Amino acid sequence: MEAAAVLALCALAFFPPPLQARVLRADEDGFAECSVFFKEQSPPGGFADPSAVRICQKYNGEPRFATLYSTEHKTPLYSAFRYTEAAPGKDEGWLVEPQLDDPESGAEEMMDEAEAKESIAELGSHQSVYEDYASSDYEPILLNPDFLNEGDFQRATRTLTNVVPVTPNFRKGWSTEVERIVKEALVPQCESRESLYFIAGAVPSDQTMTSNVAIPEFLWLAACCNADEAWSMGFIQKNTGTHPESLTVEELKKQLPGDVQLFVNNCGEDAENAQQSQVLETISQRRSEEAEEAIGPFFRFIRFIARVVYGIFRTIFCVVWFIVKQIFSIIAGGLCCLWNGVTSYLLAIGKVLVNIPYDILRVLGNVLMGCVRTLDHVLCVVGMIARIPLRFILDLGSFPYYTICAIPTVAAEIATGLFGSFGLLIDSLFGVTGGSYSVTSFACNRFVQRFTGLTGGYEE
Repeated sequence: MEAAAVLALCALAFFPPPLQARVLRADEDGFAECSVFFKEQSPPGGFADPSAVRICQKYNGEPRFATLYSTEHKTPLYSAFRYTEAAPGKDEGWLVEPQLDDPESGAEEMMDEAEAKESIAELGSHQSVYEDYASSDYEPILLNPDFLNEGDFQRATRTLTNVVPVTPNFRKGWSTEVERIVKEALVPQCESRESLYFIAGAVPSDQTMTSNVAIPEFLWLAACCNADEAWSMGFIQKNTGTHPESLTVEELKKQLPGDVQLFVNNCGEDAENAQQSQVLETISQRRSEEAEEAIGPFFRFIRFIARVVYGIFRTIFCVVWFIVKQIFSIIAGGLCCLWNGVTSYLLAIGKVLVNIPYDILRVLGNVLMGCVRTLDHVLCVVGMIARIPLRFILDLGSFPYYTICAIPTVAAEIATGLFGSFGLLIDSLFGVTGGSYSVTSFACNRFVQRFTGLTGGYEE
């Protein structure tokens, strides 16, 4: 048994398990078995490259990551992967995808570039080869970094369908920063590491190197923590940049060509939360520490002395500035009070001087109005007097004279009237008496005649 185990280990050492990568057919949905590397097994949408092919990168039959590869630009558009702890591995030769250059070769797995050169006649026609990088000033950088893959699984990431050409300084800055961001900022803030999804990509530019391999305009990384409270973060680095810049996934999508959708159901792309703030704070703090470590002890001492001198001068300046400000405040306050007093005095005098003509005109107006009212009253009296008739005045003046002169005449007329009335009364009495006597005499005569029968004499 022990001998069999030793033989098996030796066989694995000399003949490692096959590294497989399957180029998906057009009639297959998504990334087939490699769809597990996407949130809810839904690949991104909106990458409009007609030459793009989907590759399911596998190791020993197990899916390791997914790649969307542009055969026109000979660079990957993105690689999707999950987080796993990894130990440092050793660099080995590069792998290629023989299916891309010769679909009829029958090869269905990744193979060493040296081996592929012997069996694939047109190797490099639809993908980059290491000679493209060796003859240029660019270095290959992994979109799915090897620090996220353990042991022999790191071998699966060293395929040329997972790299893009960058400058040495760019490669150093991106690789170092992305590793720290993932391990120190993103992973600690996600509740479950199994729920942490990554998509790393490159946007090809019009600039190319050997064999028309496109040099990326910028690299980007999007992370999604699909926990109870989902959140996401984005990072981008231009080809002239020195370190990745942090931004939201929503902002990242606006910089990608086309109408791109990275994570299904957003993954908190349009909202800010505590995890994102903590990630940004961790990145900022880490960069400050790196800057602190980079200057060295001597320069740190010089900086300390400079800060002390700066603090002293700053304190002296603040004291002097405080004194000057107080003196200026006192002088300015006195000048302000003096100015206020002078302006108030001048305003009061000006008001009085301006009011003098007004008061004079007002007095003259009152006098004129008094004269007008007096004249009006006089005219009213004259009018009333003028309205009385002249004959009435003359009659009123002659009334005493005529009254006194008329007294004797009136008295005589009254006496005449009284005597006439008395005479008339007497005549009336005599007339009444005479009439009564006549009537009585007539009545007696008629009675006597009727009684005696003697009527003749009377009739005669």
